Parts: sequence; structure tokens; C-alpha cells
Amino acid sequence: MPSPARNRTVPRTVAAVATAALTCTLALTPLAAASAAVVPSPISDAAAGAALKLTPIGSHDTGVFDESAAEIVQSYRDRLYVVNAQAGSVTVLDNSDPTEPTELFSLADTGTANSLAIRDDGLGVIAFEADDKTANGSLVFFDANADAPQRARLGAVTVGALPDMVTISKDGAYAVVANEGEPAGDFSVDPEGSIGIVTLPKTVSAPAQSAVRIAGFGAFEEDGAKKLHDNVRVFGPDVAAPDQGDKPLSANRVSRNLEPEYITVDGTTAYAALQEANAIAVIDLPRAEVTSILPLRFTDHGLAGNGFDASDRGGVIDIKPHPGVKGIPMPDGIASYSAAVAGKTATYLVTANEGDAREWGDYEEPARVKDLGKDGLAPVCADSELATQLGDNDLGRLNVSIEEGLRTGPDGTPCYGELYAFGGRSFSIWGTDGTRVFDSGDQFERILARVAPQYFNSNHSEANLKGRSDDKGPEPENVAIGTIDDRTYAFIVFERVGGVMVYDITDPTAASYVTYVNNRDFSAKPGTPEAGDLGPEGVQFIGAQRSPTGQPLLVTGSEVSGTTTVYAIDRLVGGAPATQPDIQVLTINDFHGRLVQESNGVAGASVLAGAIEKYRQQNENTLFVSAGDNIGASAFESFIDDDNPTIDALKTAGLDVSAVGNHEFDRGFADLTDRVIPRFEGDENADAFSDFALGANVYVAGTDEHALKPYTIKEVDGTRVAFVGTVTEQTAGMVSPQGIAGIEFRDQVASANEAAAAAKKEGAAVVVLLSHEGSAGSDCAAIATESGDFGDIVRGASADIDAIVSAHTHQKYACEIGGRPVIQAHQYGTTLGTLDIELTDAGELESITGGTVSLYNQTLGQYIAYPQADTKAVVDRAVTVAEEKGRVQVGTITADILRGKTASGSEDRGIHSTLGNTVADVYLWATTQNPNYGGQKAEVAFMNPGGLRADLLYGTDGGAMSYREVANVQPFANTLVTLELTPAQIKQALEEQWQPDGASRAKLALGVSKGFTFEYDPAASRGQHIRSMQLNGEQLAPEDTTTKIRVVTNSFLAGGGDNFASLATGTGVADSGQVDLQATVEFFAAVGPVAPAPLGRAYLVGAQPPVEQPGFPGPGAPGENPGEGEPGEGENPGENPGGGPGAGEPAQPWALVALGSSTVAQGGSLTATVSGLEPGQRIDATLFSEPLVVSGIPAADANGRLSFTVSIPRDFAVGAHRLVITSGALAPIEVGVTVTAAAPTGQLANSGGALPMGIALAAGLALVAGGVLVGARRRRVS
Repeated sequence: MPSPARNRTVPRTVAAVATAALTCTLALTPLAAASAAVVPSPISDAAAGAALKLTPIGSHDTGVFDESAAEIVQSYRDRLYVVNAQAGSVTVLDNSDPTEPTELFSLADTGTANSLAIRDDGLGVIAFEADDKTANGSLVFFDANADAPQRARLGAVTVGALPDMVTISKDGAYAVVANEGEPAGDFSVDPEGSIGIVTLPKTVSAPAQSAVRIAGFGAFEEDGAKKLHDNVRVFGPDVAAPDQGDKPLSANRVSRNLEPEYITVDGTTAYAALQEANAIAVIDLPRAEVTSILPLRFTDHGLAGNGFDASDRGGVIDIKPHPGVKGIPMPDGIASYSAAVAGKTATYLVTANEGDAREWGDYEEPARVKDLGKDGLAPVCADSELATQLGDNDLGRLNVSIEEGLRTGPDGTPCYGELYAFGGRSFSIWGTDGTRVFDSGDQFERILARVAPQYFNSNHSEANLKGRSDDKGPEPENVAIGTIDDRTYAFIVFERVGGVMVYDITDPTAASYVTYVNNRDFSAKPGTPEAGDLGPEGVQFIGAQRSPTGQPLLVTGSEVSGTTTVYAIDRLVGGAPATQPDIQVLTINDFHGRLVQESNGVAGASVLAGAIEKYRQQNENTLFVSAGDNIGASAFESFIDDDNPTIDALKTAGLDVSAVGNHEFDRGFADLTDRVIPRFEGDENADAFSDFALGANVYVAGTDEHALKPYTIKEVDGTRVAFVGTVTEQTAGMVSPQGIAGIEFRDQVASANEAAAAAKKEGAAVVVLLSHEGSAGSDCAAIATESGDFGDIVRGASADIDAIVSAHTHQKYACEIGGRPVIQAHQYGTTLGTLDIELTDAGELESITGGTVSLYNQTLGQYIAYPQADTKAVVDRAVTVAEEKGRVQVGTITADILRGKTASGSEDRGIHSTLGNTVADVYLWATTQNPNYGGQKAEVAFMNPGGLRADLLYGTDGGAMSYREVANVQPFANTLVTLELTPAQIKQALEEQWQPDGASRAKLALGVSKGFTFEYDPAASRGQHIRSMQLNGEQLAPEDTTTKIRVVTNSFLAGGGDNFASLATGTGVADSGQVDLQATVEFFAAVGPVAPAPLGRAYLVGAQPPVEQPGFPGPGAPGENPGEGEPGEGENPGENPGGGPGAGEPAQPWALVALGSSTVAQGGSLTATVSGLEPGQRIDATLFSEPLVVSGIPAADANGRLSFTVSIPRDFAVGAHRLVITSGALAPIEVGVTVTAAAPTGQLANSGGALPMGIALAAGLALVAGGVLVGARRRRVS
């Protein structure tokens, strides 16, 4: 019978943490434990059918009233860090038991703490303003993991004036701080506002001052390069900056006026609220540049739904529209998230529209409406409808801006035709272009009027009905965003009346109210602990997998009451809190040694382990299983150490069961049984029958003997759960035949059904099939009816099998087919599959539900869990080993092998490259000549330019290539996939090199393998670029839809990546069993010195493709002397000789080489121009016979032309030499050059042509056009 404990989440016991004195600058202030009970009856309300409930469960009270003793809050693991501005420090709370947050110590530094942020690894940063707030402040970095506080401080950097909010980018690369630049209290000086961007180290350590860059607003000044929108508010007295000097005030008026406050980061873009300016600054973090300033739309309070209560008098709540009154949103808190609208995913900004007036020295922006026309202020226009609403019970007591709404009145003098109130009394959602897509209008006030009719617009310093109606109402101060059950919520805190308002913002255009709760007792005197929370400022959502309890939490910091309060968030189902399933199974598949975090949501092993740990904390009846391919085709950190780190990491993460995948056989069956299984088991004597290598359809060849354990049974709280493992029958064609000579792979359906029946006989109440087979798509209806091996499994699995966990195809789906869940959890540890099992009172299966959970929260741009410490230690060791082993040489290259480049040398993915073609050759070799490949041979290979992330450079070490250098070229660890395409499909794939309208790049030039060529017209219309195609010299008919050609490419491209949709339409898709890095390393070992593959396989219309010899290795490289002796008879110095093989028959030259002069003096320079090339073609040049190898030669331009310069060392041998031009396999072109003795001192050496005189010579060596390489065999000049 199920245990009642299964359905409860129990808070963890408070951890005992020692408190020690903190030395150095970051000081420790011991604090007595102070806790505050939540108020007896918090105000609470919920919409009908609300999916959430907030309950305050614990609070901490500093005992300091109205001194900003608790403002910004930041959670990190089991701790809360709370800014205490009153003490100028950050208070650290132990939150392991959220019902009783306990003070540990505080962190202080020079100045006043304003904000803080903490990266997932514990690198923390606190923003401190200087004692003189107009002076530059600092960011102090600390280690949030430090148990000894005296070792917490790591260092500090200086930033701009009054650093207010600091945050860390989602990828952990930058700390971003809003330097508010607020004026002095007496308005004597006004510093410039700015954004500080600090590039962070990858380790928990402080950055250097050189890592700090400041993005200012200078470009938006009157004479700046960027136009400031007229609706961005720049106003008030024009006061000099502290460092103004002789600079005219007009030169930095905008920069001094703009005051950044809150910041949110999305990717490499930050958005900063410029509150008083009613705008948002957009900042490019890599460039440290404010790219734009978005003015925010005013709220028309005259419209229905935008009304408000305008007076603090009268004793009656009167929420209504006020024509002629506008609201200036002036957001304070800002947050960002990702959402899909009409099928399009985009970033949205959420703002709490607090409103704030400028009041410094004698300047006061706000005035009550009834005071307009007095003390030198312009009146309300006599002809305005507002003129009749100046009484105290109307608009008379409303505070408005004196800077907005002026026009010329009937008498020709200025008057206010419209009134502009501060704030929107709302929250808004904006597109990143500044378009408002939602505003809550008067909803806040109407909800509060219903929920707290006696205090709906109360102040935080006293309890009253509507003391803030004449100002900014409830005053929405800040906002946090969280996700629960695939829904996105905004948590908005109110500074004045207090409390948290929750909205569902999953659809940003249709946000809806969910619930409101206020931990405040209005009957208690403000300033006493009994009053509860007053003036919330900071708010943070804590997801379940980041929470100390495993339950979602919300934390608020209230600056008036000095309290920090923790709220439990309960998921509601039918109005009642959701419960945990009786048994929970978490699944992964196709992990492939992805130990470290990568792009595209790859969480890494330590975050995966952290999530598993939290799920187990929520439900102790949790099993963690895999459907195979844990190892093999792995990322570099695992591959380089035989996947041992992955085995160790998965064991440390708590893996309970695993099926085998095809990649578990990559190194042969003996490796699986003699090394992999014993390492999983922690027993060198372990046999093949292991829970970590289930394979019911793997048999000893020619017998009915199982070669691997077919199934295992796990007992969970008295219930027996069985797992059956099978692996794709195609494994035999994916791995080396020699490695699996003694085993065979049989029918999965029959094997699974037989094992399931046996498990049932052993008393299993639940049977789960772990099948390393899957669907090629994610549509459940298609999966239910698909043909092929997986279709057979889905429909042929017996009734004994209660759920199917699939793998192999790297898809993400959670279907119910035939009454049972069929799931797959994507790949690489990006996703967890879930099986929620409910049991009857008798312990029998009642229901089983499948699902998937992404480990990367795309909505928030955050991994759902912290790295688990023990697994992180395994990963860190693996990274260290990989760095060491990565320096090992795997082979050599004969010359630079480069990506497509522009004439300036920057990467251009629209240019065909030697590297793209070389990698395509690797793919073709790996699926034709690699002895470790057992599949069908490919005929053509394609490589996408976006997958090439580094060049292979010859360097000074004879072209030696290390593991790491090779791995850097293709860092994504894609597998090689073969598929069949018709010539028509290949032609369409080639047409897709010209990308769709709106794509980030107009063209992505594919690398193609030896033997395949195609002719193209770059000027043709879309779909008509490809004129002809050839395979091994034979023409392919582009209209041929029947002939099948086996193509190999990487798994990304095979899935239609980079808009190559036609490649995803292939048939006979098969994983080759090889990862790109593995294939490249084996290619280097087998082929020997690797030469750049030639260009010209993609050739312009009218040109001719290169003729290449079949097979590998490729041709030689530059620097190898193609022949001795003098230039041939009849050659004209300085021109392309055009000579070639044959009995006196000159071959047609493939290019024309012209020199500025055929004679050059020692220490001089020589120019060469090469024409007749293909656009983007690259050449190599070597001056023999020393030899001198030229590097940095640009690719040919659109006209097939390039130029380069050779600098002649002063000690270069005089006499006749040869400049040899090569390009891939094309015949070398030789040009005669004569080097003469250096000119006498004081005379200029002959440069061989007109060149700039600014070429620098150092120690007799010249650097020109990218440098000249000279070494033992080739001299290097640098």
C-alpha cells in the first residue's frame, strides 16, 4: 500500500553553519538571530480556477524600521543574501529551513550596498555606492560558497557614479551594473549616468579592472551620432557633472539626465529602465554600447479600463477614467522572458510602472493640480475639460508633472492642456522594440478595492483607506518572473499597500490575474513586528529545483519593515495542492558524454545531477534511468579519456538503470563487458549481467543465450518496477564488425515481450521498456502509425509493457499510444523524461503518465537546477585531464586550412572554403575507408560553414595539430549521419545555400567532398542558382527523382539545420556511429599529413571543375618545392609561364600572376596580383629556394582577383628565385624573381612596386599582408 509520505514535501532541517569573523575589506558583522512570524491572517485572494497559491511561511526581521534594512534579495542554494542599505551591507541568511530564515553574517565594504547578484557557481557581486554618491562606486566580488566568511572577498573594480542595480548575464559572462548617476542632494552636481559591463572570469575569482567597460549615452547628445527620440524625457535644471571641467553643458546634457536603475539581460543584450526619462536603454554587451533608447508609451487614463482613484479625500473609493489625464509609466523594476505568440518566439520585457519624480535641491517636478497657476506655475487651460475638475474630491489633490502637457492657451500664454500623472498604477509587457503589448490598466486598484476595501490605497507608514490615491496608488515597485508547469507568471510587489500580485503572462498579449497575498496586519502599528511586511522592494522567484525544499518559493525584501519573507508556492489542481506521484521515473537518452554545459540547452552532468537530486528531495520514490548511448560519440572532455568521466558522473548523479545503445558497442563488446560495466558497477570483477547494460535482444551469436542482462527489477516502497532494455537491430551496421563478432542483435519486439513476461512472473507491478530505438519525428499521431522498427515496437509491444522510453533518434516527445506513454527526452541531457506512476491501495498499477522537462528554462534563460557538488567535482577533473590530453598531437597539416574569409580576413560563411571541403572529405573518408565503420558507404559529403568554429593553422611547429586544435574546429560533437537523396533533392539542398528572406546571412556555402562538383550562378533568381552537378565526373540530372545517392553529413545538418530543409527529407537515415571529432582524429592518423582540400568543387557558371585523383590522402602543400632549376625556356619574368605537362604542349593556366617587378632588393618588398580565380578561392605562395612561405593571403574577391605583398628579409640570398603559386590540387604556377643586394645605408631598397612607406621593419624582419613564415624548412618572419 502506498506510503502517505509519498505525497508530502517535507522542508529540510535547518543546517548548522558556523559564523566566523570576516577580515580584509569585506567585513563580517555578526548578527543575533532575528526571526519574525508571519501575520496571523495574511490578506489573500485568488481568481476562479487559479493554478497557484502563495502562502507566507517564514520571515526574518532586522528590527530596523523605515531605514531600508531589507531591500534587494538574492537566493543562492540554501542561502538568502539581502541588501541592508541602512547598515551599508549584505545580510546572509540560512534558508535551509524557509520557515525560519536565520542570520549567519553580513558582508560590508566602503560605501553603501545597493544590489547584488550571484552566478550559479557562486561568484557573487555587490554594488557599492561611494560615501559621496556622485563619485564613482565599486563592484565587490565574493565567493558565495565560502563557509569561512573571512575568505569570501575576492576583489573589487571601480565603475560609474552610484552603481544601483547589478546583475549577471544568463550565460555568466558579464556583470552588468546600472550607474544611476543621481544628482547630489542639493543639486550642486549631476554625474553622467552609464552602464558598466564587466567581463567575468570563468572561475570563482575577481575580474581585473581592465575587464570593466563603460557604455555611456554620449552618442545621443545633441551632436551625437544617434538620434534621441523626442519622447525620451530630458528635463530639469542643467547642472554640471563633478568632472565637467571646460566641457560645455550642452555636450553631456543627455548623459547627465539619464539615470539607469533596474536592468534585465537577455542573451548578449541588456535592457535598463531609465525611470525618470520614461524610457528603456538597449545595450549590446559584447560591444559595450548603448544601441538605442526606447521611449515608453503614455497611459491614457481617459479610456475605460485605465481609470484610477485620483484623490486621498472623500472616504469613498472612486476608480474611474479621467479624460485629459495621462500616466507616465516610469518603470522601476524590469524583467525579461521568452514567449511564443502566434507561433513566433520572442523576448518580452515586463515592467512595474512605479513612477518617480525628480526632486533635488530647490527643484521639484511634482505639483498638485490645484496648485497649478500658483507660485509661477502655468495654470490648467481655461478651455480644457480639466478646468472644472480642480476640487479636492476630483483631480485637485493629484500630483502631476510640471514638465509635461503645456500648450498655448486662448490668451496666448502657456497653460496645461493635459495632465501627466506619475506611474501607471499597473504593470506592462513590451516587445523589445518598445511596443506595449499588454497593460493591466486599473486592474490593480479594482482588485485591491475588492480584497482590502478599508486599505486599498494605504501607505506603508500608516494604515488608511486611500492615502496614496493622490500619488501613485499601490505603487508597483518591482517584478520577478517564474515558470511552473509550463506556465509563466509575473510576481509584482507593491511598495505602498504592500503584497504580491501574481499574473499569468504565458501569453504576453493576454496576461490574466491569478492571486494576491499581503503579509501585513493593518490593525497593528507600523514599525512593530506585528505589522508584517511594509514597503516591499526586492522580489525573487525560486524554482522547485533551485529551492532548498524542492518546492517553488518566492522571497521578498521590505525596506520599510526591514523584513525578508519567504512564500511557499503551491500548485493547485482542482483547487487543492498538487501531490507527488507514488513512484516517479526520470529518464535520459543519448547523453553522449556531454559533461559540460554547452549551447542549445545542454546542461552538463552536474546540472543534470542537481535536478535529479531535487526531484528525489521532492519524492523519495524516484528512479533515474537511461535508454542508452550514455557514452560514445562523446564531447571532447569525455572522448579524450575513454568516456570514463561520463560513467563516473552518471554514477555520482545516481543512475539506477540503463539500457545499452549502439554506441556502447563502439569499442567492441569486450570493452563493454570488461571496462564499461565494471566501472559502472564499481567492481572490476563484474560480469556482463548488469543493471547498467540491459540488452534483451543481444545474444551470443548462434545461440539462445543472452549476452547481456535482459531486464532488472527495482523495489520502490514495496512495489516492484521492472525495466527491460533493447537496442536497435541496426547496431551491427554502425560499429566495427570485429568488435561484435561473437554477438548478434535480434528482433526487439519479440525480445522485449519475452523479458516483460518474465518480469511479470517475478512479481513486477510495472514494466517499463527502455528501447534504444525511436521515431524520426515528434508528432504523436505520426508515431502511432509509422512503419519501420519503432512502429513495430509501439504497436507490437505486449500488454505486459506499461510504458515505452525510447532513444536513438534524438527527438523530444511525450505521447500516449495504445493506452500507454511513449516518450523520448531529446538528447545530451537537455531534457528529462518523466513517468508518473500512481498505484492502487493494493499496490497495483492505477495509472502511468509520461512527460518531458527541459533542464534549461528557455523562458527565463536559466538552468532549472544548481550544479550538484559531487558530480561537478567529477566534471572538473575531466576538464583538467582534457586540457592536458588536448595538447597531444594527433597529426599534421601541410598548410593553413581556413574558413571562408573576406578580403579583410574576417569570417564569411557565404564563401566556399578549404576547411569546409576538407571536413567534407573527412566525412566521406569516415563512411567509406574508415576500418571502424560498418555501414553502407557514402558517395557525397556536405559540411555547413556554421559548424566550423576555428581554422587549422600551420604555425611554427611544422603543422602539428593537437586534439584540442582539431576539436575546436567542430566543437559541437555532432554525429555523422548517412541518408539517401535523389539528384533532385541534392539540387534543392544546394539551392538552400541561398538562405530565406530574413535569415541572418544571405548565403551559407556548403563544403563538399572530393568527387562531387557543382556549377552555380550567383546572380540567378532564387531556386535557379545551380546549373549542373557532377559525381565522379558523371553529370547528375537535377530533375532525377528516382536515383538514390547516399550522402553523409553531420547530425545537425541532417536534421534540416541552418534552413537546409531538403536534407531532412532523405530516406534510409542511419547514424554512422562516429562523432565528428573522432572521425577527424582517425582521418589524421590514417591519411598522414593533411593538405587543404582544393576549392573549385563549387565553381562559377562557365568555369571548369577541378580534376582530382580518387581516394585519400590528398595532394601536397605549399612550401614543398615542386621542382628545381630555372624557369622554363620562353617564360617572361613577372608573368604566368602557363607551362605544364606534355611534350611542349602548354596547359591552359588556371590563373594569371603579375608582379609589380621581377627584381627586388634584400629588405624590399614585392607585390603580386593574381586574377582569373573563382570568387572566394584561396591560394598559397612560396618563394623558393630558402623557402619563404607567405601567409595571410586574402581570398579572391567577387571578380576572382587578389593581391598580396612579400617582404624580403635583408639576409635573403641574392640571385634567381621562383615564386610558386598553388591552390589545392591544381598544377603549381611558377614566376621568376631576382633578389639583388640590399641598397647602401641611407637609400631605399627597391620595393618592386608602389607601396605605402609605413611598413614596419623590426630586427631586419618585415610583417606585410599577414606576415611571412620562415622556419627550419620554412623561415618565419613575425
